[in-house]
Amino acid sequence: MSERKAVVWFGDDPQPNTFFFRSPFRSWRFLINTTLLVAVCLGSAIVAWKYSGFTSGTLILLLLNVVYPYWWALKRHGRINELYRSGKIAEQSAESPLNDVLEVADNSMNEGLRNTSFIFGLLLAIVLWKFPHLK
Repeated sequence: MSERKAVVWFGDDPQPNTFFFRSPFRSWRFLINTTLLVAVCLGSAIVAWKYSGFTSGTLILLLLNVVYPYWWALKRHGRINELYRSGKIAEQSAESPLNDVLEVADNSMNEGLRNTSFIFGLLLAIVLWKFPHLK
């Protein structure tokens, strides 16, 4: 009765990265990035509709800074997922070097998408809020 046992908390139990082995839309971080993409596209449409002088510039910046990185993220995810389906890579344990590489790739991709979408959305919000006289 006097023996003490260590309790392992769920946060202490390392989990392998599975982002690339299934649909990206099953990841909460990628879903947030998708939501940000949709919000930024709607904001760009509002700015283009409200301020006709910003139409081409807004759409070019939207394509280059938000849509293009999102599209490439989907392509890169597809490449790694294809390697998984063909059997060239497999799910790894949480301590493996390949899992570390996949974790870095997952974090880089999702954080990059989040940052570009958020900053572009912030700039759109500033345009809509600060420059109502541009009509």
